[in-house]
Amino acid sequence: MSNRMMRADAEMVRVLSDIISNKLRDPRINSEIITVTKAKTSSDFRHCKVSVSILSNDINKKKEIIKLLKKSSGYMKRELADSLDLPYIPELVFELDENLEYSEKINEILDSLNISKEENLETDNKED
Repeated sequence: MSNRMMRADAEMVRVLSDIISNKLRDPRINSEIITVTKAKTSSDFRHCKVSVSILSNDINKKKEIIKLLKKSSGYMKRELADSLDLPYIPELVFELDENLEYSEKINEILDSLNISKEENLETDNKED
């Protein structure tokens, strides 16, 4: 990936985060904590996959928020056009990023193993 594309993706994340948190006025969207975790813009700047993490335990609520973000994509494109200097303002495709939930689940499993740090260090030292 070129530096240009990495900068464009980083700017997309920054600007979309600002739009979602400060400019969207839908209380159904602002009632949850939404984080734009990644943007992947196509090389021709026509499409952009936007990954969002939604802090909620209700999967139906998460799906509803993704639908609302998709419906708001026209407004967000206009805001992006005002904020970014890109050859084209891409079509936005929102997807749920579940990496946070996945990593939390892994941490819970690891914590449930009840292995103390001393036991773990002793096991590592015996292998040497």
